[in-house]
Parts: sequence; C-alpha cells; structure tokens
Amino acid sequence: MKSSTKITALLLAVLMAFSAIIAAGCSLDKQWAYKSGDKEQAIGVYLYELNVAYGKAQSFAKDQLGDDYSTASSDWLDKEITDDDGNKAVAREWIKQQAEKACIEFFAYEQAIKELGATVDQAALEAAESQAKEYWNVGPYASYGYLSPYKDTLEPYGISFDSYSYCTANYSVNYSTLFAALYEEGGTQEVKDSELVDYVNEKYTSYSYFKVDLFESTTDEAGESSNVALSDDKIKELEKKFNGYVKDIDGGKSFDDVVEAYMKDSGLTESPATTNTEKTENISAGDEIKAAVEKLKNNKAAVVKVGEGENAIMYIVFKSDIKKVSEDYVQQNRASLLSDYKEKDFKAYIEEYAKKVEYEKGSSVDGYDPVMFFVKVEPTTTAESASTEDEA
Repeated sequence: MKSSTKITALLLAVLMAFSAIIAAGCSLDKQWAYKSGDKEQAIGVYLYELNVAYGKAQSFAKDQLGDDYSTASSDWLDKEITDDDGNKAVAREWIKQQAEKACIEFFAYEQAIKELGATVDQAALEAAESQAKEYWNVGPYASYGYLSPYKDTLEPYGISFDSYSYCTANYSVNYSTLFAALYEEGGTQEVKDSELVDYVNEKYTSYSYFKVDLFESTTDEAGESSNVALSDDKIKELEKKFNGYVKDIDGGKSFDDVVEAYMKDSGLTESPATTNTEKTENISAGDEIKAAVEKLKNNKAAVVKVGEGENAIMYIVFKSDIKKVSEDYVQQNRASLLSDYKEKDFKAYIEEYAKKVEYEKGSSVDGYDPVMFFVKVEPTTTAESASTEDEA
C-alpha cells in the first residue's frame, strides 16, 4: 500500500511539473528559474532548493505542531512554523521564501567571488562534481553495499543532475572560495591567530577524566550476560579513593600523577584517561560531566557519579587552564576553528550581499507548490490490536 502511495505521489509531482512547463509555454531544457546578468539558473535548481526547504519545514512542523501535524495529511503546510532564527511564517510560504533565498544567494556567492578577485580551485570543483556524480548514480552508501541513487528521488520532480550538482558541488566550492577570500591569510577581513587564541580562551574548555564502573558484568549458565551492581561497601571504598584523588589535585598534584597512581593501584598498563578541548557549550562527554566542568575552576577536579544501580559509573573530572593549550589548539585546528569563529559573520555577509543582487524571476516559478513533495503515510497504531486482545 505504501509503495502505491509513493508512486501516485511521484506521478502527481511529474504531472504538476509538466503542467507548469506547459503553462509557461517552454521546454524543460530551456526553462530557467532565476536570472542575474548573463547567469541563468535552471528550474531544477529552484525545485531542488524547494525540496530542501520542504524537508526543513516538515521537521519544524513535526516538532512544533503536536496533534496538528499528521503524516497522512498535507494540512501542516498551511500552519505557522518557527525556524531556527525565530522567524514565524506559514509553512508553505516559508518553503517558497527559503528556496528563492537560496537561489539568489547562489548568485551572491558568484558575484562576490568575482568582485574580490578570488579564483575557484578547478581541482576542488572537479573533485566535488565527481562526488556529486557518484551520489547521483549510486548514492552515498554504495561502499557499504547499499544503493540509494539520488537520481531516483530527484528526477521524478524535474531535477536534473546538472541542477543537483550546481546546488551541491558548485555551492560547496564557492562557499569555501569566498570564505577563504574573506577570512584566511591575505583575505579582505583576515583573521589573525591571536584572534583565534582569544576566541578559544573565551569559548573553549580543556578537560580530562577517567572512570570506574560501579557494576560487574556476569554471564549465567545459559550464556546470557548482565550487569550486577557492586556492593555498597565496594562503592564506598571506590568513592573514598576517588575523593582522595581530588584532594591530591587540590593539594597541588598533577592530573597525570593521579592517573599514574590509579593505574598502579588498579594494575592497568594503559592510561584510562580521556582529554578533550571543546567549545564549552558543546562538551561531548555527557550532561553530568559538562555540568561539572562548567562549575570547576582551573586545575581543580571533582567526582561525578552517572547512572544508578547496575548502570552506575563514577568519574573523576579535571579542568585544565585553557590558556596553556589554546595556542597549540589553534595551530592544530585552524581551519575548523576559523569556520566556527566566523560562521555567523559569514552568513550575515552573504545575506547582506544577496540584497544587492539584481535578478529576474522566471514565469514558471510561482506555478510550483511545495505540496508536490508530500507523500501520504498512514499512521500506524496498535489500538485496534489492543482492542482485539481485550475482547479475547
């Protein structure tokens, strides 16, 4: 039943696409969505971005509309959603606005690159186009034996490989080219290492930890494994030991010395410690450790217990002085750090530049409705089976 529904939806999309073409009085190959100067974007570029925006809007609707959202109805397209920037709009209109915005920003990238005298790396472009071709023909998971060609899902909507490649390969290379022309060495808004060091000192944290399980894994006669919580006495013994390590650190011992003492005491030959330098708001070690790190002062430690019973784990968490590692961190992670540092500025730059782009909109653009991407999926329910069981 689901397959039949999807086929019907795809056929409807194709019919809608060709209806728009007929209404526009031109062929698919000659049709364009937006034009700026001598640059034209194929209608497939707009349709691809319309599809991308549809997916984002659908995600917002699922999270925000509660009972007003259903996979069996496209009514959510007429409901108000709020995007990540706090903007509110009816989903259908938001999708159209975002698709147009993306298309105009493509022009902005091209024109800004030209204005700054930057040059697109042809080798990088060819590599990006090659990957796009692979994804188009076999999908991103072909190396794992799973074929999911993008062409199978995009072509039925009138999106060609050239349009897909323009929106992905060309876009990614233009993004990198313009970003470098602005912020990398020699750029018009070059970011110095000292700025990045200051940014790391302000926004990042360096911390370390090691753990001990407060349970033992056992296997029964049937070969089934399970966890069994340690005795209260054993847990108290471990807590006393870990609290002793914290006192040692507070008294001036280094974290490395404490790790070495723990290894010797536990008969370990490899260090159990993990050290991370991360943006404080994005600490990846878990909420409990994140909360402990945020409270700790430099060169201090704390004992953190996570979980209960047969799933409990105890950590000793240590916070370093970020200033001691920030310069090395910048040298080792400059590209990703620069991207993080200037992401919001770059977004604002391209949005502002896009306001200056002069363009024309093709006559067929407004003929496309985001509902063309809707695929009805009946919600599954166990109510009926539960009722049957109750009657039995």
